[in-house]
Amino acid sequence: MSAIEFGSAGFWSRFEERVAPFNLLQHPFYQAWSKGELTREDLREYAAEYWHHVSAFPTYLSALHSRLPDGEMRREVLRNLAEEEGVDAATARPHSDLWMDFAAGMGATRDEVEGRAVQPEMTALMATFRELMQEERASAAMAALYAYESKVPAIATTKAEGLAEHYGTEGAAARYFTLHQTADVAHASVWRELIDKQLAGSPEDEEAVLAAGERAAKALWVALDGVERQRLVVN
Repeated sequence: MSAIEFGSAGFWSRFEERVAPFNLLQHPFYQAWSKGELTREDLREYAAEYWHHVSAFPTYLSALHSRLPDGEMRREVLRNLAEEEGVDAATARPHSDLWMDFAAGMGATRDEVEGRAVQPEMTALMATFRELMQEERASAAMAALYAYESKVPAIATTKAEGLAEHYGTEGAAARYFTLHQTADVAHASVWRELIDKQLAGSPEDEEAVLAAGERAAKALWVALDGVERQRLVVN
């Protein structure tokens, strides 16, 4: 396949086919959330567990940023990183702190969350993203970020609706989710545009990009498997 033969629409159709089996909205844990079947203790455990991925996300971006040459890609990664760390605006807060507000709303303390021994699946998720950020092809690393951030708006919307409807949770405790209903739309658009540019010049990298996106999506799904397993054991 030559650069001229690269077709963006066809590529993204193939990308969605690869990540479709790991649609988190179809995961049993998120299905239970939408139906109001989770207890507040279930949500507290989830919040304490998943905070570790949210807290680590800026380090994934930092790892990618540090190895990119000067140029558009590096600056876009930095912009995303600044938003995640809450330094992009005077009133912004780190997204990990917004998630901590959610955990607190479910009854967890900061010490409990930060000191939690996470499930093996969560450890594997964080390790997977760190490895993917070291992919030889920057487009593959960005595919992992796209696989995650492109799905966040729909997931965040569903979570916020479930929190309000079934648990009476709004305001600060739901702020992470209401923010991410829109914030990651722009992020995903940037990753997609940059990946298109990279593949237009190096179409032979397509399979590596598809594989990276699929690997990230699967790791996110499996991390929820760990949360669901723990829920069923406790209950």
